[in-house]
Amino acid sequence: MTLRAHWQARTLRWLQQRIPPSRHYSLNLKSVFIFPSWFGWGYLLMCGCLFILGTNYQNNLMLLLCYFLLALMLITLFTSYQNFARLTIRATPVKPVYAGEPAMLALMVRTDADEKPVHGQIEVTWWQQPAPLTVDLDSHPPHFSLPYVTQTRGIIKLPRVTISSLFPLGLYRCWTHLDFQQTLTVYPRPIPCQVTLYPEDDEGSDTSSEQPGHDDFYALRGYQVGEPLQRIAWKNIAKGGDWVSKTFSQPQRQTGCLRMSGGEPVETALGKLAFQVIALSEQGAYFGLHLGHIKVPLGSGDAHKHQCLCALARFPGLGAVP
Repeated sequence: MTLRAHWQARTLRWLQQRIPPSRHYSLNLKSVFIFPSWFGWGYLLMCGCLFILGTNYQNNLMLLLCYFLLALMLITLFTSYQNFARLTIRATPVKPVYAGEPAMLALMVRTDADEKPVHGQIEVTWWQQPAPLTVDLDSHPPHFSLPYVTQTRGIIKLPRVTISSLFPLGLYRCWTHLDFQQTLTVYPRPIPCQVTLYPEDDEGSDTSSEQPGHDDFYALRGYQVGEPLQRIAWKNIAKGGDWVSKTFSQPQRQTGCLRMSGGEPVETALGKLAFQVIALSEQGAYFGLHLGHIKVPLGSGDAHKHQCLCALARFPGLGAVP
């Protein structure tokens, strides 16, 4: 472990104790950090130069200007903290995405009704990541989303979110690192392929049959008393034939289980299975999923689709499928 990685791990452990994970934060003295910005350090250097010049030349106006600037910086210290500490931040659960798609962490920023509103801009970014999202608290709606770029499938614990502000004069930087206890499920990237269903007990080709329905004409049969009149074959009766009624059929839903194909890289096989799960769910098929010791029973619907995709996201292993 490098020195930088060791320092980051130690910092995260310290933050875990100081700012515990939560879905909702009201910032306070314990969770807010404040320090002069680069501009603030330059400001202090300028005040030091004014003090030296005023003392050397015994110029009271220059000394008065130095003291005034220092007093302004001291007042800004309290103003910056009070403005930032009024923030209340809440996160909503992040939705699963496919590998390569950005996940969106929805955040809501507000203040208590009995407090003054928060002013200025805040910068929101992930822990030690560049390209922050800038939010104007005076004109921006209280809801915004922070994107998280995904590359590989799996169950990812999202890092801490860094929120900072330079309000009002940029002399101080207030910031905090918040852990919203968000776990992101990243599904495998779908790879187009042919859909293949196997019976639960034995591998084979997928099957489908006809069942009674109302989609396609199937055959004529003898009329039975009480059947709907719209099913009677009136043309046959008009020609002097017997009373018969029309029967219809519709294809039976596909049933079976999805299995991993052998001889392929694991990620490729999982991507193909993800595509088949999506395709079968759109068709309303009744299917299951077998991934070695991981088995998802037969089912259908949106909840079943996400259950199968979650099983694919959690599947371990690298290399090729035996």
